[in-house]
Amino acid sequence: MQTDKHLARHDSQIERLEQVMTALAEAQVKTEESTERLNRTMDELAKEMAELAKAQAKTEAEVTKLSAETRALGRQWQAYLNTLPKN
Repeated sequence: MQTDKHLARHDSQIERLEQVMTALAEAQVKTEESTERLNRTMDELAKEMAELAKAQAKTEAEVTKLSAETRALGRQWQAYLNTLPKN
């Protein structure tokens, strides 16, 4: 009789352990899936950041070029103004 109670208690503990292990296994699968999604998202963001960096470098180069052209036009305009007769 006491053996049955002892075994019943162990069966209950084993059942609870199995439930916990199942829950942990499910949580691990969800965590791995979330990690994979996060890694894919991070990879996509890294690619987008690289593209943005290229676009920014191109824009900065264009701004530098336009600034130089603007300064050159300003000098040409000033040279033209210097050729006009002064009253």
